[in-house]
Amino acid sequence: MEELGLERLSWITGYDTEKHEWITSNGLDCDASVYDQDAWKKLVKDQQTKDLIQSILDTIGCSPGGPQSEQVRQGMNILLRGAQGTGKRTVVRAICNMLKRPIFDIRANDIPSTADVVRPWAAKVVSLAIQWNAVVVVDRGDYFMKFPWPEHRERVNVMIQEFESPECICLWPSVLTDKQQALIRPFSATINFPDLDPAARRHRWLQLFGRDDLAATLSSSEVTSNATVRDAEEWAFIREIEKISWYELDGADIEDFMTLARSSAGGCDPTPQHVKASLKDWGAPLPARSKVARFFALREIRPPVLALDEPRS
Repeated sequence: MEELGLERLSWITGYDTEKHEWITSNGLDCDASVYDQDAWKKLVKDQQTKDLIQSILDTIGCSPGGPQSEQVRQGMNILLRGAQGTGKRTVVRAICNMLKRPIFDIRANDIPSTADVVRPWAAKVVSLAIQWNAVVVVDRGDYFMKFPWPEHRERVNVMIQEFESPECICLWPSVLTDKQQALIRPFSATINFPDLDPAARRHRWLQLFGRDDLAATLSSSEVTSNATVRDAEEWAFIREIEKISWYELDGADIEDFMTLARSSAGGCDPTPQHVKASLKDWGAPLPARSKVARFFALREIRPPVLALDEPRS
């Protein structure tokens, strides 16, 4: 069990709260982890969702820079519910970075098949997670949570109950309906992940191209007609990003197509044109309604000259 756990730890490290630095756990032969201080900035979520995540971190009592409270001793099961590619794993990484804890990854095929064996197994998982100061992440928990049979629901309920142990934090990235969720033991908190819209996809493309600086210019809270671009090159780039953002892709698809673009760029920096070529080659979905919406959105992204020459009010 411990050998398997060590294989599943993403960062086998600890955080020294007195020295305020990462340290390698004693007796473990492993690579040092790098704490990603920008994980929160990389999170492509609306402010309401970010506020919910922050409130959960406050409840845990481990918010960065905040004092430790008695609530940190309370175990929590947090359901991350949404379709594949909507950012659940990104949120997992962001939460663990903010908590400065490694990820203890549990997969569906690790879980024993009967409830009487699940209980001691889950208790051991909790013990190791606390020992390693890790956050338990049940990868694709919906794989067995969806089954309608009572024995499967009992396994899930036993796990949830055991993971409520003091100091244990467990994240459940899952694809569940309201009906399926209602059949199992309540979670401490639920974060819902809607399908990506064009604004979220635009933000993600900008991140992958290393142009986070344009995210404010094309903020999801602003209409594109209010955007002001600095020069013709930037204007052309924004238009190309807008074009590919209307393809109905999830987060995983976007990363896959970016990988294809890097490959087709032949060692050079990829461009939105490389992405667009890959999208067409693979027949990525662009419904008629999206084409029409994209047409009007592109009309609102005005060239720099027109933006600068517009009369001031």
